[in-house]
Amino acid sequence: MNGTRGTPDNTTDAITGVTTEPTAVDITGYRAGEDYTWHWSGGTLFIDWSPAGAEPTARTLYAVTVSVCVDVPVPRIAGVEKHTVGTSGVRTGSNTTVADGYSAVPVQDVDLATGGGVGLEGQSRWVLPIAQTNTGWDTELVITNVAKQTTAVSATFYAAGGQGVAGESVALLSGVALGPGESIAVDLREDANFPEGAVGSVWVDASRAVVAVAFRHKPATAMMLTTVAQPRTDDAAASPTLKFGPLVFRAYNGWNTGINIANLSSTTNRVTVTYYTYAGTVVATEAVTIPPQGMEYVYTPASGNVGLAAHQITAVRIAGQYPLAAAIDAVKYLGGPGQGHAMSYAAGRALAGGQVVSADSAHVVRTLPVSGRMLYQALLGLPLVQTGNPTTGLGDTSGINLYNPDLGNPVTVWVQFLDSAGVPVAPTADATDAEQPLSFPLPAGAGATVYTLDYHELPAGFVGSAVVGVEGNGALVGVSNNVNYAVGGDGSGAFNLAVVPQATPRFVGIPITIAGDELFEPVTDAQGNPNEFTARVTVHDLFGDPLPGIPAYLTVLSGPNQGETDVATTGADGTAELSYDSNGVIGEDEVLIWVDVDGDGVKGSFEIVGFFKHWEVGLGRALDARVDDDTPLVGTQLTVRARVTDGSGAANAVQGVAIRCTVEGVNGTATVTDGAQTGTDGRATCSYTGANVGGDTITVWADLDGEGDQDAGEPSTTVDVTWTAVDMTVQG
Repeated sequence: MNGTRGTPDNTTDAITGVTTEPTAVDITGYRAGEDYTWHWSGGTLFIDWSPAGAEPTARTLYAVTVSVCVDVPVPRIAGVEKHTVGTSGVRTGSNTTVADGYSAVPVQDVDLATGGGVGLEGQSRWVLPIAQTNTGWDTELVITNVAKQTTAVSATFYAAGGQGVAGESVALLSGVALGPGESIAVDLREDANFPEGAVGSVWVDASRAVVAVAFRHKPATAMMLTTVAQPRTDDAAASPTLKFGPLVFRAYNGWNTGINIANLSSTTNRVTVTYYTYAGTVVATEAVTIPPQGMEYVYTPASGNVGLAAHQITAVRIAGQYPLAAAIDAVKYLGGPGQGHAMSYAAGRALAGGQVVSADSAHVVRTLPVSGRMLYQALLGLPLVQTGNPTTGLGDTSGINLYNPDLGNPVTVWVQFLDSAGVPVAPTADATDAEQPLSFPLPAGAGATVYTLDYHELPAGFVGSAVVGVEGNGALVGVSNNVNYAVGGDGSGAFNLAVVPQATPRFVGIPITIAGDELFEPVTDAQGNPNEFTARVTVHDLFGDPLPGIPAYLTVLSGPNQGETDVATTGADGTAELSYDSNGVIGEDEVLIWVDVDGDGVKGSFEIVGFFKHWEVGLGRALDARVDDDTPLVGTQLTVRARVTDGSGAANAVQGVAIRCTVEGVNGTATVTDGAQTGTDGRATCSYTGANVGGDTITVWADLDGEGDQDAGEPSTTVDVTWTAVDMTVQG
């Protein structure tokens, strides 16, 4: 559409006829927010040119593009934060003192935090499984309001040691008001005056949506850990009683692991911790009993299970009787002051596997201009992948640790590396830059590590991302440890692979299914009503899931019902019904159905299906009868002419019906000749000769069953005649 710039400068133009409120407004050659702003009201779009930027010349036209987003898809976005001391950016080096990071909080977790336990009024409820001031550590909590309104925030520390809600607790915050986007920090030592030796969990409550994180720092060894708050929920979508850790060290190259488990229940929670080798073998188990709102710490070197031997990387399964949350810490002490590495990640839920296809497969219809991609029904996202120097072994390097926690089903893993522009990179790209992911099986209960230094095609210093597709009936959970041993202090961090929701479908599977009524159908039903033809259109995405909201159109191109149309939209089950009524005329309709799967308004060859609909004689029966002369002369033969039709508006002839006649009146005993079958024109006759002057009523009926008796439902009609004598009067 176009707008016309008014006068004077810095005023507002009104564009009428904009029936739907826009999501975005773009003006060619001008910048939203800098040159103009806009708002919409009651069908009118207002363009405000008062900002300090440029504007069109008075009384000239400018091009306006209005975007309306009716169905906003669930975002498929993953994020991480990496922070450093001494240097800036994601690359670290010898000048970096400390590096760490954490995974962004998924919007799904923000939703889960409002639905934990009873519904209440949708308060935001979180837990930090560990906060500490013991063994030289300090903790700073940061809580941020992510709502659009001011929120009241409370935070409570519950001490560990088997006490939980019945034991020691400290109110760190109570009803503190945070404006939109505002954060508050609480240092346990400096702000809350915690002594050395405290360890426990922190529960965060807010009247509106918040997120929280705990930064833990150990100055003596220059180590840093970052723990993201987890939603307190019993929603099945969050797998609240079962969590997994894909990366657990037991004296592996100096690394060891501790697991911090918080009981989210008001009931004592018996939690079983099971360790698996990457081959899927159970090597150790232990159980802890955690009181209500308590937390316990499980340290792998202290495990009494001899199966958890040194020099192992394993995965862990954390199963409780009731909801729980867990943070998994890994530490590496190097022996000297200011020497150590540490990283922390949240024990997560697993993603069930699905299907994988290529965007270039024959059965995929591209509804966006995309090619060269692999399409995953289930995928994990890792926003930061780095590679160090393969010669020195130093530099920021990622190890992507994957674990299939399904003990009964395998999965196939697909790992795709991408640069910051989203272009596939070797070793996961072919010569055309199409995706060519690494692919390998993970048996039930098994794990694997994808270590970037093992892939020499990746350039030293590479910074990019990875997509991990999950194919099959098993499941997958993943975490990436990001380490640079060249950092002066702690150069390590860990990032959860994000469980990414399935995308709003962009791709349609072929063929589009059309199941219609019988292609050969009578024009009327038995009561003579017009029959309706219905075609059921079914649209699925390439994974077989139904596609709702797809417009479908029916047009009769030629035939007796030429010009008939119908429009429908697929529902939640991916189906739409298109129909039209017969006008009663026998013949063949050419029908075209168009399903506009890509929404471009153009009939693509893959979007149209044509067929022929054959309309036959209707099932209704109607009878009409007449005589050539209703005042016949006595002694002559009277012929009654009858016609049987299907009762439609077109009155189609019905062949093969016996016509019967009975006479009442002055010639009631006359012999009637009847029973003739209707011909192709639906016509037949009966006759008799009148011997007496006077009136007769002739009942004509269609003997549909041929039994000779008039039954209910067999159509009939009457004809009245008056027999007259021959006039013998002689005039003269």
